[in-house]
Amino acid sequence: MTPFLHTVVADAPLDPTSDEARAWLERELSSGVYTPRPGLLERIREWLDELFSATGGGSLPAFVLPVVLVLAVAVAVLVLLAVLRRDVGRASGASGGGVLDVPDVPADTLRDRAVAALRAGDWDTAVLDGLRAVARRAVERVVLDDAPGRTAHEVAQDLARRFPDEATALAAAADAFDAVRYGDVRATRERAEHVVALEDRLASARPVTAAEEARR
Repeated sequence: MTPFLHTVVADAPLDPTSDEARAWLERELSSGVYTPRPGLLERIREWLDELFSATGGGSLPAFVLPVVLVLAVAVAVLVLLAVLRRDVGRASGASGGGVLDVPDVPADTLRDRAVAALRAGDWDTAVLDGLRAVARRAVERVVLDDAPGRTAHEVAQDLARRFPDEATALAAAADAFDAVRYGDVRATRERAEHVVALEDRLASARPVTAAEEARR
């Protein structure tokens, strides 16, 4: 049943005159059912007009609505970029990242930096440069190949096969490295000292040869 028929009373004649039909139609159209609703932009403009009026600003200038919309879109884009950057950073942290992301820095230099940081109470730097020194020295001694992008745990696993007695310490050092570098966790003095001490021990330790490893 159409809205028009709702306005017809039950005892209305079935064959109205032209004047009666016109009156019914005018009454129906004036009921508000057929009034188009304002669009989103018009509703925003009305809201801004009310805001300006409430604050004594008068009527809203014509140029304000496009400016507000552009600013709203810009803010939304910035928020989206910030979220994406954060998620990408977390994803990179989950994958471990590369330990030797300081190319061409000798192991002795990295160790000296770790020791200096340890003495200065900068436990985070001591952990990071300490494990970097472990990885770089292993490359310099041809215990590891210089593969790009090797993660802290990959270094620990590869070196654990060559230095099986240090497997636990290597895994702990890799955990500390990832926690500081990617987890925003502050290192403790104890962890920093363990990483630097590990580098000292591995520097003078004899690695298990490939033949010895095969016989294990």
